[in-house]
Amino acid sequence: MDVNKMKEQFAAPAKSIFDAAERALIAERYDISKVLHSLMHRKAVEGFEAEISDEMNARRHPTETNLGAVAVPYCALVRTLGKGNGGAALVATDLLSDEYISPLTERLVLRKAGARFIDGLVGDISIPKGGNVGAYWITSEGNPATKVTPNFTQVNGTPHTVGAYVDITHKLAMQSSLPAQNLVGELILNAVARAIDTAGLCGTGSDGQPLGLVGTTGINEVEDIVPDAPKYLDLLNFVAALDAANIDMDALKWLAPSRVRAKLAATIDAAIVENKAKTENVGAITSARYLCDKNMVADYPLLTSNLCPAKKAILGEFSQLILAGWGEGVDLLVDHYSCSTSGAIRIVAFKDADVLVRYPEAFAVGQILA
Repeated sequence: MDVNKMKEQFAAPAKSIFDAAERALIAERYDISKVLHSLMHRKAVEGFEAEISDEMNARRHPTETNLGAVAVPYCALVRTLGKGNGGAALVATDLLSDEYISPLTERLVLRKAGARFIDGLVGDISIPKGGNVGAYWITSEGNPATKVTPNFTQVNGTPHTVGAYVDITHKLAMQSSLPAQNLVGELILNAVARAIDTAGLCGTGSDGQPLGLVGTTGINEVEDIVPDAPKYLDLLNFVAALDAANIDMDALKWLAPSRVRAKLAATIDAAIVENKAKTENVGAITSARYLCDKNMVADYPLLTSNLCPAKKAILGEFSQLILAGWGEGVDLLVDHYSCSTSGAIRIVAFKDADVLVRYPEAFAVGQILA
């Protein structure tokens, strides 16, 4: 077994279907609203967008034809998923963009926390995971070192399919305004992205979902926290659990829902001075701190999203969490028949993904609220 070759293979994310120059060209030229407009009006997707879809399908499914779905690469979605808090960045102001009210949705947080995204996979995957090798002192000159064989294991991933759809009314389908259809694409693609983020954090491992971080065996459980009454020592126990596991302490971040952040930001940890017999307070309160101050908790940054498990806080080194994707981008289908009685059109997006935790010991979770 060539360990160095194995390390090189899995040290970097899987290679994209397209190289860097191709991705830059796609990001500049690709028009998802043109794709949606063609599909909704039962026209074949043409031009540059059709060439990209054909190329993706040919590389991903070389033996299949007439797949039916239009493949949309991630690099074409940067303008959709990478800007703004909704569709406002996509809609021209001279086309009454203020008439389009984007929904208030949970913030995507895992990429910002440092989770790794690997896309463009084909087939099930196994990532080798090796154990440490011990060192030994030589008792006397000429005696051999003790031989230790590292114990390699694997972290496995299999595709789980997530889908999202939106029904477009007949009047909107007849609307020639491409910004309006851009908004439709933004809504459905963000729905898929939120589903994958949610699965990464708290997927159940059943009903088609991947098993998320919180349910993974081996994650550190911080116990003995009094719900609704957290103390600074409780937060230090999160830190201590990861420090004991030899985790990179400089890379840690907290994740929590907004109610947990509010509780920590409103809770004061006080230090007092007592006499030697510890029978009375001789100095009153000498110092006090809020458990969360300027989005810092126990000296580590806190990121909030209501996609996080309710009532809990997570501290971790999130580069040890991998969100794996099969294919590149998402597949879009347009269904003209399910809502035919109302004249509406259904747009459906599909993505295959899984959640892999390289080292569960790199994370600690505890319940803060009752």
